[in-house]
Amino acid sequence: MKSIINFDRGVEGSAFTTSQEKWTILSVEDDTNYQKSIELSLDGLEIDGKGIEVLRANSAVEAAAVLSTVGDISVILLDVVMESDDAGLRVVDTIRNVIGDDNVRIVLVTGQPGVNAPRQSLMKQYDIDDYWTKTDLTEEKLRSVVISNIRSWHSLSELNKAKRGLQMIVDASRVITSKLDVEEFSKTVLQEIGKIAGVPNSGGLACAISSDDHPLETTEIVAATGSYFFNGLATLNDVLSHNKHPLPSSKAIELVSIAQNEKRHVFGHELTVLYFSTKDLDRRSYLMLVESPNSLDEQHVALLRVFCENVKTGFTNLALLNKLSKLAYYDSELNIPNRNWLTRELKQANSFMLSNMDMVIINISNFSEATVMLGYRHTELMVGALYQSINANYKHAKAICRIAYNQLAVLFSRINTPTVDELEALTEQAVVLDNISHTVISTVCIADLQSIAAYSASDMITIVEMALTAGRESGKSVVQFTPSFTDNVAERHIMLQDLYHALRTEDAFQIALQPKVNMQSGDIVGAEALLRWTKPDGTMVPPGLFIPIAEASGVMNKIDSIVMKKTVEAIKWLGNKGINIPISFNVTCSDITTSNFIENLVSLLSRSGIEPSLLEVEITESQAMEDYEEVNPVLKQLLSMGIKVSVDDFGTGYSSLAHIADLAVSTLKVDRSFVTKLSDEKCAEAGLAVCEMVYRLAKRFNFNIIAEGVETEEQKEKLIEGGYEFAQGYLFAKPMFIEDFEALCKKNT
Repeated sequence: MKSIINFDRGVEGSAFTTSQEKWTILSVEDDTNYQKSIELSLDGLEIDGKGIEVLRANSAVEAAAVLSTVGDISVILLDVVMESDDAGLRVVDTIRNVIGDDNVRIVLVTGQPGVNAPRQSLMKQYDIDDYWTKTDLTEEKLRSVVISNIRSWHSLSELNKAKRGLQMIVDASRVITSKLDVEEFSKTVLQEIGKIAGVPNSGGLACAISSDDHPLETTEIVAATGSYFFNGLATLNDVLSHNKHPLPSSKAIELVSIAQNEKRHVFGHELTVLYFSTKDLDRRSYLMLVESPNSLDEQHVALLRVFCENVKTGFTNLALLNKLSKLAYYDSELNIPNRNWLTRELKQANSFMLSNMDMVIINISNFSEATVMLGYRHTELMVGALYQSINANYKHAKAICRIAYNQLAVLFSRINTPTVDELEALTEQAVVLDNISHTVISTVCIADLQSIAAYSASDMITIVEMALTAGRESGKSVVQFTPSFTDNVAERHIMLQDLYHALRTEDAFQIALQPKVNMQSGDIVGAEALLRWTKPDGTMVPPGLFIPIAEASGVMNKIDSIVMKKTVEAIKWLGNKGINIPISFNVTCSDITTSNFIENLVSLLSRSGIEPSLLEVEITESQAMEDYEEVNPVLKQLLSMGIKVSVDDFGTGYSSLAHIADLAVSTLKVDRSFVTKLSDEKCAEAGLAVCEMVYRLAKRFNFNIIAEGVETEEQKEKLIEGGYEFAQGYLFAKPMFIEDFEALCKKNT
């Protein structure tokens, strides 16, 4: 038997074999003379420029040995009867079902026609491609059979190679699309290119990021393998001059320069340079170096070109993702991390990190006013200058983020966290803007992140902001967060949820009436409607607890509407009992200036049939004065309808006197804080002076006047001495529900 040569069938790790010098045919025949005749018949035969290599096996066992060691056999000439009558058919079964080779062409050659199964049945059952008797297979016919079957095998092999190549591209493309950062993406692309191009272990692959700002030789390498692998940070020059790399660095640089300058792939003998550009997005280009001792054939190049389209798309998507990420996670003005970035970092931090970290939030005071007065550019410069100051003075800060237009957040490791005294310095920072010195006034809040680690990342930031706001409103410049604050927040949140539920039906709300009396006669001359909220378990919630929550959560208009409706109902109910006295109710500025306030009030009066003069609207002095231009026209309209208007808490405002002559009200209510001072020895004179001043103003501009919060006989006597006639307060009666109010009124008649 002719010796079997184990040819070099391809490079290490390649998905394809290199071009063979000859077509390989296996003759399986126990007749050695017939074996020789086959060799002689095929001697000198060339197909598409390549000769024939005939391998011989004298039995089914020898055939199996050849098939297990030699690849790329195109045609098998197989005798059916050898050591047994079905030995040839067992070889067919081994090829198709054990080895799994569906490409090799099998031609059955038998010297005993008719002994075996009929030809058509045999070919169909055993997946045989051709069937001949030895007597019919002349030299000319044998050559014709071999030529046609070799070409069939070659076509099938090329088709399967293409399928495998396309599958490799699909698999490689699927792998690279899951990578979201440049380094990981580049490394994965190199691995997949190595598979597609069949780069052996002795070869090398590298990815460099190039920009217009750096020379080509100093371009940074982000990923490398094989002969290009370089420990530590490497440049293109480092890997090309590395002693493990066989290609002269000058030649490599030349090929890389061609790819860079001509913006194209360069397929060289030992080095291929793939070029990808995202310069229109981030001014970058990427260079993939593929070095292999084996030249790439046409199939490798074709597949690489196809794969490179996916790689190009991948780099473009990465550039877009990075751009979007910067927009999403960095402040566009200061180019520093923003609130989204801080939220992401806190979310990714583990419990150990949070237990050793503090967060400081700096809130710039009067920022909106400064923006209106000085302009957007000025306030942005102010924030930028504050950032620069913090960055210069707190070198150990882990991160400085802009979390709102007027707020910065700074993360510190616990050992580097500033002291309270150091934070105090942050509240007044001297900065220079356009060569002019300014002082930036801020409120600062510091929080131990471990104390709020149970909350979500976004809630952690919000909680510290809430603590800062609460501290600022109480006059603090440096606020130290305490866990008890979150307990209060939780309680307010629960109360808000209960309030939402109560507002759905309104049944939980009632009004209590506090009498207004003539201090000399004791007669009840009116009442103020005060809202009361009773929970399903009978618990009464004080207005001082739920009203601020309602105002902060935006449901105060709904509450005002309930009070107005129930006040009108109370006036009608008392009228039916023969008690016709005016009742006042409180409204907020945000409610009274809505477009449908007057409309709803007119509708209520119309449906109830009560006299408008029995209804009185109360609005606080601060609200009336702060929004005077909007509020006063509505108050005038109310007066024109016959509805009385009172200014509550009068004397606490700062601009009332500027509008007192034009104020559309019928009654001034002296604030309880001045009435209380009347019985305080230390400030009785000051309280009396204010009460006298308000009294003179009321008489001067023809307003009615009433004192609220009267609780002692001393206060009552001093008010009477000062000319006051009407008052309300605990001295006369506490707020009571309507049935008790009816009884009190009837008792006084």
